[in-house]
Amino acid sequence: MNLNCKKALYVPLKSAKLLAFSSLLWWSSEAFAQQQVIRLPQKSITLQEVFQQIEKQTNLSVDYKKNDVTKKKVNVAGGNIQEVLNKALQGTGLRFRFEGQHIIISPAEKKSKNAGEPKKVIGKILDNNGEPVIGGTVRVKGTTTGTITDFNGNFTLDAKIDDILEISYIGYTTKNIKVGNQDMLTVNLEEDTQKLDEVVVVGYGTSTKRSLIASVSKVETEGMEKSPVVNVTESLAGRAPGLVIQGNGGGIDKSSTITIRGGDTPLVVIDGIIRNYSDFKTLSPADIESVSILKDASSTAVYGSRAANGILQVVTKKGKEGKMSIDYSYNLSLAQPSVYRDRMNSGQIAELTNEAYRNDGLDDYYTQEQIDKFYDGSDPLNYANTDWRKLTLRDWAPTQKHNLTMTGGTETNNYLASLGYINQESLYKVNSHNMQRYNVRLSQSAYIKSIGLRETASLDGYAEEKIHPYTSTADSYYGVFSHIQNNSPMLPGLNSLGLPYIGPDNPVVETSDQSGYKRENRKMLNAKLQLEWDVPWVKGLNLRGAVNYNYYIRRDKNWRKDAPQFAWDSDVPQGGGEPMLNRYTESNYYYTWQWFASYNRTFGKHNVSALAGYEATYGLNENESMGRTNYVFDIDQFGSGPEATTTIGAGEGEYGRAGWVGQAKYNYDNKYFAEFSLRHDGSDQFPPHKRWGTFWAGSLGWSVDQEKFMDPLKEKHILDMLKLRASYGEVGADNWGDGGNPYHVSRYSYLSSYGYNGKGAVIDGKYYGTFNEGAPASTAITWFTSSQANVGFDFSSLNNRLYGSFDYFMYKTKGFIYAPEAKNAGYYAPLGTSLPKVSTNAEFRRAGYEFQLGWRNNIGDFKYDIALNYTYFNQLWNNDPSESITSQMNPRTRRVQNTDYLTTGYHCLGFFTSDEEIHQSALPTNSKNLKPGDLKYEDVNGDGVIDGSDSQRIGRGGFPHSNYGITLGASYKGWSASILFQGAGSFDMMLGSVLRYGTANTNWMPLYEFMTDTWTPTNTDARYPRLTHNAGNDNGNNNYLTSDFWMVDGSYFRLKDFSISYDFKYSVLKKCKWLTKLQATISGQNIFTISDAFDYGMDPENANQENYGYPNERVIAFGLNVGF
Repeated sequence: MNLNCKKALYVPLKSAKLLAFSSLLWWSSEAFAQQQVIRLPQKSITLQEVFQQIEKQTNLSVDYKKNDVTKKKVNVAGGNIQEVLNKALQGTGLRFRFEGQHIIISPAEKKSKNAGEPKKVIGKILDNNGEPVIGGTVRVKGTTTGTITDFNGNFTLDAKIDDILEISYIGYTTKNIKVGNQDMLTVNLEEDTQKLDEVVVVGYGTSTKRSLIASVSKVETEGMEKSPVVNVTESLAGRAPGLVIQGNGGGIDKSSTITIRGGDTPLVVIDGIIRNYSDFKTLSPADIESVSILKDASSTAVYGSRAANGILQVVTKKGKEGKMSIDYSYNLSLAQPSVYRDRMNSGQIAELTNEAYRNDGLDDYYTQEQIDKFYDGSDPLNYANTDWRKLTLRDWAPTQKHNLTMTGGTETNNYLASLGYINQESLYKVNSHNMQRYNVRLSQSAYIKSIGLRETASLDGYAEEKIHPYTSTADSYYGVFSHIQNNSPMLPGLNSLGLPYIGPDNPVVETSDQSGYKRENRKMLNAKLQLEWDVPWVKGLNLRGAVNYNYYIRRDKNWRKDAPQFAWDSDVPQGGGEPMLNRYTESNYYYTWQWFASYNRTFGKHNVSALAGYEATYGLNENESMGRTNYVFDIDQFGSGPEATTTIGAGEGEYGRAGWVGQAKYNYDNKYFAEFSLRHDGSDQFPPHKRWGTFWAGSLGWSVDQEKFMDPLKEKHILDMLKLRASYGEVGADNWGDGGNPYHVSRYSYLSSYGYNGKGAVIDGKYYGTFNEGAPASTAITWFTSSQANVGFDFSSLNNRLYGSFDYFMYKTKGFIYAPEAKNAGYYAPLGTSLPKVSTNAEFRRAGYEFQLGWRNNIGDFKYDIALNYTYFNQLWNNDPSESITSQMNPRTRRVQNTDYLTTGYHCLGFFTSDEEIHQSALPTNSKNLKPGDLKYEDVNGDGVIDGSDSQRIGRGGFPHSNYGITLGASYKGWSASILFQGAGSFDMMLGSVLRYGTANTNWMPLYEFMTDTWTPTNTDARYPRLTHNAGNDNGNNNYLTSDFWMVDGSYFRLKDFSISYDFKYSVLKKCKWLTKLQATISGQNIFTISDAFDYGMDPENANQENYGYPNERVIAFGLNVGF
């Protein structure tokens, strides 16, 4: 149409009130006009026809002048008016602006010489409901110029005509808008549904976060990649609800105990294939795309017989479309003990010994002259003052990591290649203990688009070697660190020439590079080929087949040899024990085949999906060992040893598994969800007639936020999302615990077994072989079945900035078999063997809850995310036939129907404070010569004697029943930072005998300063009983009976991980086109810890409560990441 003067006429407003009111409505009316959506024909039309469609579909008029330009044809998809006009007028020399209910089309101003100069840009940001966005970020793309919107969603900043404005806000999709010649910008942001539609790998298929109704947690892998660890298990604690993890001290390639909700070792699935747990531990964090924690039956039932303890589901990185990129990272970390108290020196111990003798009414053991010699070092042979730790260990243990990744490709063919290297050293002063590991990963994917066929091939593996000294007195951390701690400082470690002094248990000798060695060599190679076909003529049908091959080989060589030791003034070596050699080789391979068909279609508001398939695994394990002892020659070869001392062993075994899988899912309008999973599983662990078991699960979900009655809450962002879910199912386990567990099922235990001894009898001076009968065959062996229930909800609020979830779970496991006690069955072993295992009513229960709560937001360029997760569980035996009837009859000590406890022992009432109190109290049976400062125990049954009948359950178990994590993530321009606080609770530790100074290993004297806090008449609130010269030998061991006096709360809170990074590409190297990234990082682990255990010189995640293990470590690391 031509310019309409009537429509363009403005009527003067005479009322000031009307003018003020109109000013308030101006923004909102114009904003509504711009966000109106129009539909255009799917063909080329003229600009004039575009204008006519706008007038036809809205109440706006378009004022323009007809000319040749308006006859130009354009092809523009529909959208809101502002988007349509921006695209339609592009390159026409025209521009538009809104004035009330008018859209004015006019010639664009020609760029002048000053076109490149900044101008003031004014705008407003609205959400999808037309409400102002407060605190939204507006940035000139590619620069540091930016601002944030005010309370009304308005912003003002300077930008050039050709600049692109990048507009973002938490929970909304980022928009890029060209400044152009527009006088005023109004931008409507749309909710970011990408996270809701993010694909999550669950079982043999995928789901989206929006439709996920199983209990699944996802670990943020970015923090894992920057964590200074060599074993991926060390970087998981505190990162997701459901994970309950406990460290096991430090050392080379240390690993934590990982459980899901307190169960046993979880099943590991890597890229859809069940893999060995060791394959997971050796994964390079740089190769991990995502880690999902599958926790309830709904998510695990498709894995059937091995899913009772949950699943760690890992997806590794794959090639990406785009030009080839190369990424290199380097990390240097330095580790030291998180807590390692200084030992008492010789002079201090001598003085304490005298004090102990005086406490017992005896004369001093050491004279002052002798004590002075310990301090002044005038006689280092007879009055040594050795610091064993300083002689043996250094302050820091270095580790170096390198990783190189190359990726690239097209839509139809992409690739990834990754190579990693780790060189880890220990605290040993001599580098006689270390590890080197190489990781390799190759991935390639090809897609034939015309027929919908995708091929994916991958190859991954590692080669690893560890070495540790091996002597006749120590071959592991236990020996070395017990001797460092327990050896008396009054013994010399080096002779007068600085050479290792001859003597027992010298850790300088035990860690020497001239000692023998234990060398462990491991190699693993895994190859997978998968074909996936989207069947062209059946929409939604996908067929998938995969084959996986895994090969593992282990070669150990153990050469025991003592390093030279020397007399005090001699450099002539003196021999130790005779050398010995052992070699062990093990190889294992297995194949896995998978065939799956899946169907996924949406019919209106109905979405259905189904999966069916078959999986089978076959494996073979072989091992050989041989050894010789009493070597005469110092040559670490098998042929150099005496033939008469030869020992040889070998074994092999094969195994097979198979399973049929089925799964069906339905959801209506992304509102109501239902799922059902089934697996019919077979294993040769069981007798032929009991090899197959069926496991299943069902779940329901309700997205309450999709209901119309929720619209008012959603519009005000009081509740953006609320999803309720519940699941129940039965999953399985084909074994329970290790070989020492009474319910463990040995291989082939359903068959009769016999042993052969080649030298079982001697007749006429000759050896003859004999047979012996094994345990009776048990035909009752079958699956362990775990019934699992889970209810929970997920929510988000305040524009999805506040988010969280909650779950309650209950597991019941049955299917235990046990050989009953003969006397309880009226059987007295006339055949000289135990009864066979039979089915029982045993039931084990585990229950608890978990939650997550987080807040994410951004203030301009500053973005942050804070989250808390917490998991608690406890467990009990509802029925346990392995506990004797006598034990079950004692309500104070029985295991059945009681939650976890640490041990059974006495309840300590504190210290005796007088002789009168001692005479009036019940005493332990063997106690004697008690004095004030000795321990007093509760007489539970009141019979006047402390004995076994007064024992009771003490403590809360030795494994944490709760784990939590607090994660803080932030970024500002080129800076980024992440912090993880992690903790555990509801568990206790028992001080070892050495830390009670109740052992002859340390002459019954305190080792550390904190152990000198002993009871005296003036120190009645002491940490330790009175100091005596030979601990329990004088008072009948009264003070060292098992009791809660020596129990320590193991709960802790620690700064688990942190990293601070800066990417120089952001500003300093912004113009360097060949460089995509140059990021420097400083990171750390276990930086500080708050725990009662520290008061006793122990880390709550130590390896041994006698301090006989490698100490847990505090780590500082420096990293560099370069991208090309």
